[in-house]
Amino acid sequence: MARTRSSGSGSPLLTLASIVVAIAALHLAKEILVPLALAIFLSFLLTPLADRLEGWGLGRIPSVISVVAVTFVILGFLGWIVTSQLVDLSVQLPDWKDEIVEKIQELKPDSEVLDKVTQTIDEVSKKVSEEKPAKPEEPDAAGSKANESADGSAGEPSEETGLLDRLTRQIKAPAKQEPMDVRVVGLPPSPLEQIQNWLGPIVAPLSAAGIAVVLVIFILLKREDQRNRLLQLFGASNLHASTEALTDVTERVSKYLRMQFLINAGYGICVGVGLAAIGVPSAITWGVLSFSLRFLPYIGPWLSAIMPLTVSLATSTGWTEPMFVAGLFVVLELLVNNVAEPMLYGRSTGVSGVGVIIAAIFWTWIWGPIGLVLAMPLTVCVVVMAKYIPGIQFLSVLLGDQSALSAPERIYQRLLAGDCDEAAEHAGAAVAGGTLAETFDEGVIPALIMAENDRHGGRLHDEQAALVHETARDLVDELGELSAEREAAVAAKVVDEQPLSDRAPLRVLCIPLRDQADDIGSAMLGRLLVGEGVVVEQGAVSALTSELVDSVESLHVDLVILSIIPPLPPRSSRLLCRRLHDRYPQLPVVIGYWGGGKAEEIRRRLADDQSEIVTTLGAAVERVRAIAARPTLAEKAS
Repeated sequence: MARTRSSGSGSPLLTLASIVVAIAALHLAKEILVPLALAIFLSFLLTPLADRLEGWGLGRIPSVISVVAVTFVILGFLGWIVTSQLVDLSVQLPDWKDEIVEKIQELKPDSEVLDKVTQTIDEVSKKVSEEKPAKPEEPDAAGSKANESADGSAGEPSEETGLLDRLTRQIKAPAKQEPMDVRVVGLPPSPLEQIQNWLGPIVAPLSAAGIAVVLVIFILLKREDQRNRLLQLFGASNLHASTEALTDVTERVSKYLRMQFLINAGYGICVGVGLAAIGVPSAITWGVLSFSLRFLPYIGPWLSAIMPLTVSLATSTGWTEPMFVAGLFVVLELLVNNVAEPMLYGRSTGVSGVGVIIAAIFWTWIWGPIGLVLAMPLTVCVVVMAKYIPGIQFLSVLLGDQSALSAPERIYQRLLAGDCDEAAEHAGAAVAGGTLAETFDEGVIPALIMAENDRHGGRLHDEQAALVHETARDLVDELGELSAEREAAVAAKVVDEQPLSDRAPLRVLCIPLRDQADDIGSAMLGRLLVGEGVVVEQGAVSALTSELVDSVESLHVDLVILSIIPPLPPRSSRLLCRRLHDRYPQLPVVIGYWGGGKAEEIRRRLADDQSEIVTTLGAAVERVRAIAARPTLAEKAS
């Protein structure tokens, strides 16, 4: 027993310790892992181009070198254009001083109340400064005056005072001199220090970029070998799962990066062309920056709009141009978010909205701004891999966009909470656009089976079971009311939609076999049959077998359907079925074992060739329709 508790408690601790170590490693090895991550994601973008060139007959090495060289030449050219335009912008900035001052003055609020408040504050401040008490005399000054008076009262020094004493007093007397200004002047920097100050801020980014370029080249050259090594690392003994995981990661990340690149490139081109048409200076720069900043989730589009809007406010003579700039960004964001992204992305990346925010915060905390850029593809990799690694599957649940609970589990959970309204919402969402029978079969009945399994297993006490059953009855009624158009069908409806103008409606007796869950299943079936124009009689759960057999004759029913909810075994119906067949040989009897599996297997276990077996409410309704086409017992007797 002690060993079991130790192992059970050690697994979560080991997982927690592993996560802490992994986070520490991600932070401490940032200088190595950031270029590696950049190289991997760049290789996702460049691999299709390299494959295309290689397919055209160009070798592996020339195709890789060509793709990488062209890519970074384009990036360098765009960087040179942006730098030159920013330099020109800084040179022209002093010429726009008057426009900036004018805009600030126009934005200053013109309010009499605000002016009065400002004037009052100024008057109070002036009054306080006038009434401030004078500084007391310094002790040194007072002491010197006292000494002077003492010396004056003493008169001229006596002849006995020597020359040495007078010289000593003159030396010790404080000299009234002005304070001397002291300035610390540094030595001019040496040429080596100037180079260090100039290159220092860019050494780290250039080093990371250089490492990323080298890694991209080698990853593209040995991409198949790297894939095989990853498969070996994940587990060569289970190549199916490893291949599925690697393929899932590759497809999701590649598609996300390609679509994000295309969307951002189109966004940047539209921004540059639009700003140039409006007349904003350095339009190409703002287009390139909009393309780059849009890789930042959430804050990127705002940052890309603030800078050209600020320049437009500073350079324009009125407010028309800034309004056009703001309108341009608003229209582009609406088009991209509502048209381009849904159309190009198609399938979701697999990360929930909350997961995206958590990932952005986490990777920014770990790696800084570059972590925010890489947050989405990194999180996609983590979510996909977490589905296949048992120790971190909770990350897939926390960050993934798939529901943590299935539809029947959500319904059962709300039944436990006594929330009929939300349970109805989940039941309706379980089969979008489906029929009431499909909603019962795929939503409510599986939830009832879960409740019965917990009740029979001792995990659900009597009060909870009563609450679940009561809420389930309300749920059946509410779902039935939502399908009122089906319940409005008249009793003259039979197979092939032919009206029963000259026939009496079919009479069906629904018998719950034993439990309250069976009674709820019988109520669901009755709700469906009423919509088919059938007269439904409900048996009581507490009724004896003899009473149920006698009720068939007294109610003049044409069909009997037994309702059973697992885990109650179907053999529990043997006695009742035997009594019914013995007394009413011509009476059709249908056993509804709702959600119980295949009908053939149940028939084999039940060893009853006279009764019919159905496992869904929809199949039961179809069977009733077929029986309704036959002559009823009353018609046969007549």
